[in-house]
Amino acid sequence: MKRYVLSLLLVLLVSSWGHAADLGEIVVVGPSWNKFTNHDGTGLYHEILNKIFTEQGVPVRRIYVSSQRGNDLVAAGKADMMTCRDRAPSPLFLARYAMYEGEFHCFFNLKRQGVWQGPESMAGKSVVFRLGYYAPKNFPEGTILKEVKTADAALGMVVLGRADFYIDDLNFINESVKASTVPFSKDDYDIQVAGRRQYFPVLRDSLRGRQIEEMYAKGIERLHASGELQSIFEKWGFPYPHYEFSE
Repeated sequence: MKRYVLSLLLVLLVSSWGHAADLGEIVVVGPSWNKFTNHDGTGLYHEILNKIFTEQGVPVRRIYVSSQRGNDLVAAGKADMMTCRDRAPSPLFLARYAMYEGEFHCFFNLKRQGVWQGPESMAGKSVVFRLGYYAPKNFPEGTILKEVKTADAALGMVVLGRADFYIDDLNFINESVKASTVPFSKDDYDIQVAGRRQYFPVLRDSLRGRQIEEMYAKGIERLHASGELQSIFEKWGFPYPHYEFSE
């Protein structure tokens, strides 16, 4: 009986992939990030999703929430997609193609940490980052992880000596430095590349989630083949992901 139900679901899934209009409105959640998901509807993620869905007759509605709240909404079936993460706990899954690929950086005190020797400089040290943004796999073994709610709080912990390294994308670190309410001398600090990773849309492992992911994947392949996708990345000043497409 279970095999019959599974087979039926697969048949329904395959047969419905070609009917984009059947999806109705797609609800996408996640934070508002500068140049990725600006509140005015511009940005890398907005533009890619508009090309894949909106311009193909499937409306997209964006709700701005934290990454963790976004994951919770998708897991509960109250939203369709969260943009973007590098991992997805059950019942969530990652889309097959990344929407962004880039380096993440660390901010640290030169006098306390010494000359940067690469990511291994963080081994055995404490790193602080925003809640849910990173995981042990992103750091050398033995790194002590600390999570806080805001980037300003993460930077403040390093400045106050309560953590060794603040981890984030470079533009977010720079924004945190500018917005910091804790006084410090910039000459005492350094910013270095701490690693590299890809970020994928997060969806719920369900019939609808798989339908949306299939349309997303076909859209990425189409935009890549036409050269439109690379133009979008160039427009926003981001590196083009290393895509691997199956034959």
